[in-house]
Amino acid sequence: MPFYKRAFLYLIRKRAKSLLLLLIFLLVNSMILSTNMILHATERTEAAMQEKMKEKVVCEITDTANEITDKEAEKIENLANVTSVNRMGQQSAYLTDLTPVTASDSAEPDNQKVSLLSFDDMETDSPFEDQSNRLTGGRLIGNDTRYSAVVNTGFAEANGLQIGGKISLETEDGKTVTVEIIGEYLAGNENRQEKSTLAVYRVENQIYIDNTAYLELFGDRGFYKVSAYTGQPDLLDELAGKLQNILQDKAEVTTSDALYQQMKAPLTQITRVVELMRMLTFITGTAIVSLLLCMWMRSRQKEMAVFLSMGERKFTIFLQALLEAAVLFLIAMGGACALGSLAAKGLQSILLTSVTADISLDVSLQFADIALLLGIGSAVAVIAVLVSLAPVIRANPKDILSRMEG
Repeated sequence: MPFYKRAFLYLIRKRAKSLLLLLIFLLVNSMILSTNMILHATERTEAAMQEKMKEKVVCEITDTANEITDKEAEKIENLANVTSVNRMGQQSAYLTDLTPVTASDSAEPDNQKVSLLSFDDMETDSPFEDQSNRLTGGRLIGNDTRYSAVVNTGFAEANGLQIGGKISLETEDGKTVTVEIIGEYLAGNENRQEKSTLAVYRVENQIYIDNTAYLELFGDRGFYKVSAYTGQPDLLDELAGKLQNILQDKAEVTTSDALYQQMKAPLTQITRVVELMRMLTFITGTAIVSLLLCMWMRSRQKEMAVFLSMGERKFTIFLQALLEAAVLFLIAMGGACALGSLAAKGLQSILLTSVTADISLDVSLQFADIALLLGIGSAVAVIAVLVSLAPVIRANPKDILSRMEG
């Protein structure tokens, strides 16, 4: 009789034993599958956080006379791990047909100027991002903005300006540019300034412009600060080193990933606990299944010794025992997958109580979870069968028969 037929007949004949082993496999597989689902959910969440956080390396000049040039900023932007850069410039300029807000009667040039601050993207790194300023109308400067400005509400009211209006700016060396107002803001401390404050230092006269207009006015001066964003927070230190090589001693390079590390901490804790649970499940499951099979194989030693004495190969005996375990394991695996799909939302609810509200965990049954369960569960079955059959495989059939008869 072929070994595979003997395997199925044995499972049918020993229904109680088969059911007990099936339940043990179901418990072990369910535990392994649950840990796999949780680990893959944390991996997906961490990957999404890396894309969403846009952690950055900040380069800020150490000497105002030696600013970061546009060519250096372009080299930074072209680095492999850099997703985008935010160039920040700060200079002063004259208004060609408007008047800055001032309460001072000083005749100094700075009392006739406004302060220009340039950005590539004000939503990711600016006084508006950290809520120092509040947008009261319109929109902020973005990567697609050209020749645009965001002005203080007090400045707009003093000059009769509205969103869509134009402002002409002129540098000391005669360069001019015209920008369109796309937004208005308030800083909150406009009324707390001294009357003697010169126009260029007043909050109302801080005008935010895009870098297209800034470079046309001050292309020969450069930027005081450049932020390089990356979707790989783990490579921030490596990126910081590359930026320092480009800028040398002209800028201080610092990394900024505090928010990512803060949000990653609970995920790391969950991962460590679940990995430990999976390892303990593997070890415990293997030990229990091995112990159970060893007890059963003792009662089958005479049967197997008879087969061996009749010329059956030891490898065939191993295949029969392995097939018996494999059939029960696969049935249990199907049951574990069904239970895993039903329990996914419950696991998700339990995990969400351990993390912050900003983190979204999506625990669901994926093909990768099933494939990993197949690999780990198969290892449990193979090891358990090898351990249980070791006494039979190593012993001589005659010795087994004589011992059983004696």
